[in-house]
Amino acid sequence: MQRQVSLYTLLTVVLFSSFFSCTKEVDFDQAEDLEISPVLETSLVFFDETVNSFLVNNLPVFIIEDAFDLDIFKNDFVVDNLIKAEFEFEGFNSIVRAFEIDVAFLDEADVELHSFTFTMQESTDGSDVPSGHIEVFENDKLTNLTSTTRITFALRMLPGTGVDQTTPGRLQLKSKAVFYLNIEG
Repeated sequence: MQRQVSLYTLLTVVLFSSFFSCTKEVDFDQAEDLEISPVLETSLVFFDETVNSFLVNNLPVFIIEDAFDLDIFKNDFVVDNLIKAEFEFEGFNSIVRAFEIDVAFLDEADVELHSFTFTMQESTDGSDVPSGHIEVFENDKLTNLTSTTRITFALRMLPGTGVDQTTPGRLQLKSKAVFYLNIEG
């Protein structure tokens, strides 16, 4: 019985104190000041090629091209809230030839809005030679980026030591796009 009285007493104290506890009014107008800044990452291009990818009938192919459509900027939400973008490239070359990579951003009419080039240095001893490039889009460059509908890549073998089917090595490249958004409520 005493245990029951203690339980009732405790319950009464808890309920009584909850009526007199401190509370702060909630200001729902603060929701209008809401600001979030998400960062989105997406993979762009990846390749891992041996020397044979640059040979046709045992003769070097000096340029390989590819392209893909970029649909993300068809979304008004992304265009309106994008404040910065970075395209990051990281590669390794263990071939005895250097390569250049040309990247071009095109609009719907295939007009070039922006482009850049970076080099992947040759390997002198067959070991992986690292290379990288980061292209940052802000301000006017960001406006050109958001008008982009297609990206083209051209991989060009630079002059140097001769290559054939027995030439060792590989060329690796991976890339991603990082989009910085600012959303205000």
